[in-house]
Amino acid sequence: MTHVLGSGPALLSALGALPTVMAVGVLCAAVIVEIVAVPAVLLPGGTMTLLAGALIGAGRPALAVALPVVAAVVAGDQAAYFSGAAVTSWWHRRRPAAMKAGPARRGRAAAWLTAAMPSLAGGAGMRYRSFAVRVLVMRVPWLVAALSAGALAARSLAGIGHVAGIVGIAASAVVVTGLLAARHGPAVLRARRRRNGPGQRSLSSTLL
Repeated sequence: MTHVLGSGPALLSALGALPTVMAVGVLCAAVIVEIVAVPAVLLPGGTMTLLAGALIGAGRPALAVALPVVAAVVAGDQAAYFSGAAVTSWWHRRRPAAMKAGPARRGRAAAWLTAAMPSLAGGAGMRYRSFAVRVLVMRVPWLVAALSAGALAARSLAGIGHVAGIVGIAASAVVVTGLLAARHGPAVLRARRRRNGPGQRSLSSTLL
């Protein structure tokens, strides 16, 4: 992502040489590929969405750019979800024993974090309706922010790329950590309660 946005001025110049319909078509195709091909990033697709905003900032009609790109991001999320589900289904057919474990239980926070990574949501067996609602709720402010940032910083995409790359890596690390904590935290707490339970009850009795 950083590398692509680092060459943002050149990409913007190339897109600027195309008619609006063609430039938007290229961006829409690219954003879908980006979302599907980057499975472990929080709300992927930011690179091309920022470039779409930059195209608006360069003077192209806002609605003619924003509406198709928004539709492409939504379509990319669906494609990523179903591709993740297809990979998991293929793996289960090759390793039937893996199906015995069943889908992992997720708390509310973990469900939101999982939905933020569409390919992971499909691969983890999240119900489609649950995924679709959550990812749409998260995408609306994300799209507004990304398009606005690109439009406001059309001349400094290299700087945005550096910051966005760092933020993307940090956000992905937070998501993975949160998912692990949500999955293993309750088991650890139960183990601690079982281990410390008798002693705690004795202490409570003594104090009373």
